[in-house]
Amino acid sequence: MKIEKISSKIASWSLVFVGIGHTITDLTSPKTPSQNDFIIKMKEFPIEVLGSNATIFSFHQGFSLMMGLLLFGYGLLNILILRNNKALSIPTNIVTFNIIICLTCLALSIKYFFIVPILFTGIAFLGFTISLITKRIK
Repeated sequence: MKIEKISSKIASWSLVFVGIGHTITDLTSPKTPSQNDFIIKMKEFPIEVLGSNATIFSFHQGFSLMMGLLLFGYGLLNILILRNNKALSIPTNIVTFNIIICLTCLALSIKYFFIVPILFTGIAFLGFTISLITKRIK
């Protein structure tokens, strides 16, 4: 397999793994007493958005689960593109878009998160970048 596709495959799987890891961690992490107190406060803080009533906690939980799903789906979509496009090179516009998305995710991870999402989004960014570089060298 060419370096271009191998690096894209590694990048895509990195996104799948961080999405799965994020979701599992969100759903199974034990909560400390101070976290439970904060969750109670978040549940007691109602908000209204476009006529729907919710709480800050429901928004927080929904965004978190959505993030895991979207990371998983984005990585899987790229894997399916690779699988369905075996004979051809990956289109440059798709690789470039992946680089932009992963660079943005890496910057956000560095600013807001910890080492695990930084590593996985960094691997994805690096993988798609290597894919584009090797594609242009041909």
